Amino acid sequence: MRLGTSSLVVAAFIGPGTVLTCASAGVQFGYGLGWVLLFATAAAFVLQSFTASTGILAGQGLGEALREAADTPIRRALTFGLIVLGLWMGCAAFETGNLLGATAGLGLLLGLPEARWLPVVLAGLAMVLLLLDVRVLIRVLAGLVTLMGVLFLVTLLVAPLDLGEALRGAFVPAVPEGGLLTVVALIGTTIVTYNLFLHAAATRTYWHDTPSPQAWRRELLGMALFLPLGGLISWSILAAGASLADVDAPMTQVADFARLLEPVAGEAARYLFGLGLLAAGLTSAVTAPLAAAAGISELFGWSPERDRGRYRLVWGSVVLTGLFFALTDFSPLRVIVAAQAANGLLLPLIAVFVVALAARQRAVSLPRWYLGLGGLIVLVSAGLGLRTLWWVWGQLSG
Repeated sequence: MRLGTSSLVVAAFIGPGTVLTCASAGVQFGYGLGWVLLFATAAAFVLQSFTASTGILAGQGLGEALREAADTPIRRALTFGLIVLGLWMGCAAFETGNLLGATAGLGLLLGLPEARWLPVVLAGLAMVLLLLDVRVLIRVLAGLVTLMGVLFLVTLLVAPLDLGEALRGAFVPAVPEGGLLTVVALIGTTIVTYNLFLHAAATRTYWHDTPSPQAWRRELLGMALFLPLGGLISWSILAAGASLADVDAPMTQVADFARLLEPVAGEAARYLFGLGLLAAGLTSAVTAPLAAAAGISELFGWSPERDRGRYRLVWGSVVLTGLFFALTDFSPLRVIVAAQAANGLLLPLIAVFVVALAARQRAVSLPRWYLGLGGLIVLVSAGLGLRTLWWVWGQLSG
């Protein structure tokens, strides 16, 4: 049975940045922020269901719908400029972290943490995967997501979990002192702007041969399977960090988390965490350039058949830019800051546009309460965007 494209969404948001953010949250605040991941996963489900409706029910990619809405030269210039900046620069900056994270995982597995050629191998593998047909690619990424789930759940099982505290942290909302920025980071690493473009484009292509109401139900079924799995992976990383928070191992890099597991997993810690980190980095290294290519191609109206070279040029430039920064000692901080600023602006704007598109389509009648829930997610996204911009201002002024 076909379960849709939501494995792409999970593959995109479970990257090395998510691993580090969740692990650090567990080390610093214990189980107390588990509720944030529960909320963020539910919010991601609602928002991504609206993007799926854009592709399946409205029959449009998100970039195409935005191009049609930008009906004046000024609107078009602003829309195109912001989206190209937010998508291409953001995905290229994230690609650096994806390749470095996958490199750290492969280095742990092979015992070669300093090998400079590993990012080149992984970038090449990502580009090979990007050449696959979308349905084949979705099956490959679904397998890697399942592998991540198994590995990080095993990681959780070998850690000394305090079940009572874990359940309290998951269902009793509280923000510990100094934890607001981590709350924002946990939400931001789960609700990812480029996933909105990726999901709409993927559903439109994947379900083109299926009647839209049937495709919509199957996509939601797949989302009900994969999105909670993604949330469970994130939570298991946070919980493992919380259960080992008293271990003297500073969390400065994603690979440092493996050392946290050594007291309970011994030598196996390196292999457990290394393989999970490799899968997380590789899946995100594929989905980030794929999202940039899908969104920009739709925005400029490029045909999938006639303009395949342009499509590949976009994702190839994202991979190669990420590889360049991964291979040099130059810090991509300013690039990442600019990307965060663009995404901080982009997320609420795209979110409200997606909800409006879902409300206008007539293939399936969406309940008003569900549309209202989408509006609430838009408000949360706006708050997240404003908080991100405040952080960017502090980085640039400090």
